[in-house]
Amino acid sequence: MDFGVLGPLTVRRAGVPLELDTPKGRVLLAVLLCRVGRPVADDALAEAIWGEAQPKSAAKNVQTYVHRLRQHLGDPGSITRQGQGYVLRADRDELDAARFEDLAGLARAALTAGDPDQSRRLFDEALDLWRGPAYAGIADVPALTSEAARLDEMRLGVLEERIDVDLRLGRHSELLGELTALTMEHPFRERMWAQLMLALYRCGRRADALLAYARVRGVLAEETGLEPGPKLRNLHRTILGGDPALDPATTAEEPEHPTADTARMLPPTLGDFSGQQAELAEIEAVLRKDRAADEPAAVVTISGPGGIGKTALAVQAAHRLRSSYPDGQLFAALAGARTQPVDPVTVLGRFLRALGVPATAVPDDPEERTDLYRGLLAERRILVVLDDAYDEEQLAPLMPASGTCGVIATGRVRLGGLGGAHRTELRAMSEADSLAMLRNSTDGRSPSATPAELSDLVRLCARLPLALRIVGSLLLSRPHWRPADLVSRLADEQHRLDALRYRDLEVRSSFGLSYEGLRPEARRLFRLLGLLEAPDFPLWAAAAAVDTELRAAQELLDELVDVHLLDVTGTPNGQARYGFHDLIRAYARERAELEEPAEARDDAVVRVLSALLALTDIADRDHMGQNMFQRDASRWRPERVEASLPPSVPPMTLLDSERVPLVTGVRQAAELGKDELCWELAVGGHALFETERYFDDWQECYETAMGLAKAAGNVRGRARLLISMAGLRYTRRRYGPAEESNTEAMVLFEQIGDRRGYLEALSNAPFFLVPNGRLTEAITAGSEAYARLDAGGQVAAALHAYSQVGLAHLQAGRPTAAVEVFTEIVAGARQQGIRTLIARDTYWLGHARLALGRHAEAEKSFAELTAYASDIGPSGAFYLAHAWGCLHLAQGEYADARRRLLEGVEVARALHDPMFETRVLIDLLDLHLHDRQDPQAAIAQGEHAVEVARRIDYPYLLAGVLDRLARLRAAAGDDSAARNLADEAAAVASTIR
Repeated sequence: MDFGVLGPLTVRRAGVPLELDTPKGRVLLAVLLCRVGRPVADDALAEAIWGEAQPKSAAKNVQTYVHRLRQHLGDPGSITRQGQGYVLRADRDELDAARFEDLAGLARAALTAGDPDQSRRLFDEALDLWRGPAYAGIADVPALTSEAARLDEMRLGVLEERIDVDLRLGRHSELLGELTALTMEHPFRERMWAQLMLALYRCGRRADALLAYARVRGVLAEETGLEPGPKLRNLHRTILGGDPALDPATTAEEPEHPTADTARMLPPTLGDFSGQQAELAEIEAVLRKDRAADEPAAVVTISGPGGIGKTALAVQAAHRLRSSYPDGQLFAALAGARTQPVDPVTVLGRFLRALGVPATAVPDDPEERTDLYRGLLAERRILVVLDDAYDEEQLAPLMPASGTCGVIATGRVRLGGLGGAHRTELRAMSEADSLAMLRNSTDGRSPSATPAELSDLVRLCARLPLALRIVGSLLLSRPHWRPADLVSRLADEQHRLDALRYRDLEVRSSFGLSYEGLRPEARRLFRLLGLLEAPDFPLWAAAAAVDTELRAAQELLDELVDVHLLDVTGTPNGQARYGFHDLIRAYARERAELEEPAEARDDAVVRVLSALLALTDIADRDHMGQNMFQRDASRWRPERVEASLPPSVPPMTLLDSERVPLVTGVRQAAELGKDELCWELAVGGHALFETERYFDDWQECYETAMGLAKAAGNVRGRARLLISMAGLRYTRRRYGPAEESNTEAMVLFEQIGDRRGYLEALSNAPFFLVPNGRLTEAITAGSEAYARLDAGGQVAAALHAYSQVGLAHLQAGRPTAAVEVFTEIVAGARQQGIRTLIARDTYWLGHARLALGRHAEAEKSFAELTAYASDIGPSGAFYLAHAWGCLHLAQGEYADARRRLLEGVEVARALHDPMFETRVLIDLLDLHLHDRQDPQAAIAQGEHAVEVARRIDYPYLLAGVLDRLARLRAAAGDDSAARNLADEAAAVASTIR
C-alpha cells in the first residue's frame, strides 16, 4: 500500500490507484493518516467529517465509513478498533510524508559525513515526493490543518537545506532563477533571501546582492514594521565589506572529513535565553571539574515536562563549556518523546563520521561501533549532548568510557538509572525570569505592553518557557495585535492551547508527545484527573477517578510523574500529593472532552468527591468519637480511602490537607447538580472549618450548597446546612443569629419527621442559651438533650450538649455542680476516645476546681489539657495560656500569671475572637486589682475590655468586665465613674437567669 498526502490525497495498491467513494471517506482516511499508528477517537473523527453539523447517528455512521474504507483498502487489518477510536497501521515506507522525513534525515547525515553530492541527491529525492500542498483540497479540515501546515513548513525548510548544499557545491549561478522565484513566493523567509544574496555575490553581482537586501528590508518594514534579523544584517555587512569568507573557494578548502579536533555539532544558542541561572551554574560546576581518564565520565541529566526548556538549557550550557571541552562537542536529538525514538546505532554512525571516521570505515556491528566510539573519545576532552532521551537503554551505547569527557542528557522521563549522574529537574521559571524572557523574545518591541499586561501574559502562560516564546513570537510577528488582545485570547481557558501556537511551535503538540507515549490506562487517569478543580490530590483520589485498587493507581501515578505530566507537589504528613502544571491541566481536560463521554466525565468527578466525603466521615469519627450526623449520599469505597491514609497521622490533619479540594469539590458538586453530595460535603467540612477557624471557606461552602439545596427542594439538606451555619455564627460569636439558624433547622426537621435531625438541633440549643444568659433554660435543655441523645446511642452528641450544663452551673455560681458535670463528661469522653471533648472540658473542669480553691486538682486538669490542646486546633493555644495564667493568678504568682495571660490576649487577637479576648482580659483586670501596678494602664486596659465585650452578646462576660473596671476606678479615687460602672454591671447581671 502506498499513501500520499504530500499533495492531493492518493492511495495506491501494487502501483494501481484506488478511488475513494465519497469526500467523507477521503477525510476519514486523511485524519487516520495524519495520526498513523495512533488511535483517533470516534468523537474526533465525527467532528472532522461533519464539523458542528453532526447527525444524531454520527457514531454509527463513522463505523459505516470505516467499514467501507477497509473494503476499499482491501486489508481489513490495516484499520483496527482501539479503545474509543480507530488506528490506521502503516509502515513508514508506505506513507510519503514519513519517507520524506527519512530521506531528509539521510541527506543531513550524508552532509555531516562529508558527502555533499550524496546529500544533494537525497534532498532532491525527498522533495520530488511533493505533488502540491500537503493534504491539498482538504487541509481546511480542522483536524488536518496543523499537520498540513507542519509538513508544508518542513518542505520549505528542506528546500532551504538543499539550496545550502548547492551553494556549498558551487552551483550559485544555477540557483539564481529558483531563488528569485522563491523569494517572491515567500517574501518573509529571510534564509531564502540570504541564499539569494550569497548566490548573487558569488556570481560577481555584488550590487544586485545589496539591492536584494534593500528589497527584503523594504518588504519587512512595510508588512511587519520589523528590521531584518541579525543573520541577514550580518551577511549584508560582510557583503559590503567584501569579506573573503564569502568566497566559494573558502568553503572548498574545508577538509573532506572533520577530525575530532573540529567536531562541533551543537545547535546555536537561543538569543533570548533567560532564567535557569542556578541550574546553569550547577551544570557548569559539575562538568568543569577535571577528571582522570580512568574515572567515570561526568554526567548531568536534565528532566522536566515538554516545553520547560530542557534543550535550550542543555545547549546553552554546552556552549558555555566549550573551553572546558576543546576537542569537540557532539549533539544528537534522540526523539525519545516520539513514537519512534532514534536508534542509538544510527547516532553512533553520525558521531563516528563527525569524529573523522570515513563513512566506508564505520562498522555495521553495533558493539563494534560503540567500541570504536569510546576508543576515539578516550583521552580526549569531548562533551556529548544527548537530547530528548527515551530511557537509559537508549543512552547506554552513547555514554563515553573516559573521565575526560562529559555528558548532558535531557529527557521527559527521570533518568534515574544513570548511576552517579547529577540530576537537574526543571520547574516553571520564576515570574521575574519569565518577564525577562518575554521582553527578550519580543526584542523589546512591545512598548505598548503595560507591566500588568506582561504579568497577565506570564500568568496565563503558567511561566512555561515554550508558551512564553510563542507569545513573544506572536507579538513580534503580528504588530497589529495589542498585548491586551493576546491576554484576552489566552484568558479563554477552553481555547488557551489553541492560542499558544506559532508556526511549528505549539504547546499542545509538546504535551501530546508525552501523552501518546503512555499506556492507555495512564492516559485515562491523566484525562480524568484533569477534570478536578482541586489544585492537588492524594493517591485515593486517583484510585477513585478510575475506580481501581490503590496499588494500580499508584503505578499509574508513577508513570505520569515519570514523564512529568504530573508533579509531586509535596509530601505533607508522609502522604504524597500530586498536581498539574496549569497548561498541562488544560491539555488533560481537552483530552477528556475529546475522548471521554460526558457521563463518564461526570462519574469520575463524583467518585472522587464521594471518596473525599468518605474521608470527612473518617475524620469526623476520629475527631468526635462517632459520626454524629445521618449520612445519605454514597461514599466511594471508604475502606480503600482509609487504607491509603498514614496510620500515625490524625485523620483531621489529613482532612486539613484537603481544605481547598473540599471547597472546590462543593462547587463542582453544585455545578453537576448533585445536591446530596454537595450539602454533605459542605457539612462534612464543619468540624475542620470550626477547629481551624476557616470561616471564609465555611461561609462559601454553606452558600453554594444552600443555593443548590433550595433549588432542588432538598429540605433535609437545608436543615443540615442551617445547623452548620449556626455553628459558624456561634464560632464568630454571633449568638442571636446562631440561635435563629438552629431554630429554623428544628422546624424543618419537624416538617419532614426527621427525629434524629431534630435531636441534633436540640443538642445545639444550650450552646446559644448560655451566652445569652439564659442559664436555667440551658441546664434544662442540655439535660434533656443529653438524656434523649444518650438513649438513642448518640453518645458523642449527648456529651457535647451536656458540657453546656456544666458551663451554665459555673457561670451561675455553682462550681460544685459544675465539677460533677465536667467530671462525668471527661470520663465519658475518655471512654469514647473523643480527644476534642477531653481537651475542652478538662479546661472547664480546671476552672471549676479553681473556683472552689482546689488548686492542686486544677493543676492536674490543666496538665491533662496540655496533652490534648493540639486536638482543638488554634484554639488550643488560647486554652493553655488562659488556664495556666488563671492558676498562677490564684496561687499569687503574679509575674507568671501576667506572662501567660498576655500570651492568651495575643492568641485571642490573632484568632480575631472577641469572646476569648474578653474572657482573658477579665482575669488580667483581676491581676491588676491584686498587684496594683500602673493603675492608669490597668484602667485603659479595662476600658478596652469593655469595648470588646460590647461587640458580643454575652451578658455574663460584659458584667464581669464592667465590675472589674468599676473596682479599678474606685481604687483610683474616681467614685462617680465607679458607681456608674457598678450600676451597669448590676443591670447586665440581672438579665442572667
